[in-house]
Amino acid sequence: MSTSGVLSPGVNFEDRLVGSLEEMTRTVSHLKGLDYRVVLTSGSFDLIHLGHVKYLARAKELGGILVVGVDSDAKIRRRKGDDRPMVPEDERLELLAHQRPVDLIYLKQDEDPAWGLIKAVEPDVLVLTADHSYTDDELAQLGEIVGEIAVIERQASVTTSERIRQMYMNLGDKLGPKLAQILPGLIDETIRRG
Repeated sequence: MSTSGVLSPGVNFEDRLVGSLEEMTRTVSHLKGLDYRVVLTSGSFDLIHLGHVKYLARAKELGGILVVGVDSDAKIRRRKGDDRPMVPEDERLELLAHQRPVDLIYLKQDEDPAWGLIKAVEPDVLVLTADHSYTDDELAQLGEIVGEIAVIERQASVTTSERIRQMYMNLGDKLGPKLAQILPGLIDETIRRG
């Protein structure tokens, strides 16, 4: 058993974070040469919660090496809005390195080619969530690149987006009565100064 680098039990963030698709191809090729079965999954991993951790553990059960693609802040903002992500990419990457199942991490950028990470890794298993956005035609195309596609159900009933919505609602519930007391006076004062 290796005691350093990607295969060691330590976090070794600098070794686990892969900086380019070319480097990912070389690293994964080497690991496959050592007879490791490589699993790939991707996501935002914003506000990491129990569902994320269980999902990663389930994905890792499908092979020996788990590669995780992480959406950059720009990719998340484009898809989910300007108020996301809640946790910046540098912190999300390091949080993932601390998750026991995760072996390699790649930050997916806007300029990466379509399916760039999938093509770089050519995983034995591509893991998707049940609510993935791939069409049947795209899944067929992916089947030509990957060994198999495994679909894993969400591992928690609450998504990150739902958790954020709950936080905002709870804040609104707490602030609402106080605002109702203060707001009329502020409006009157503003109008008088007007």
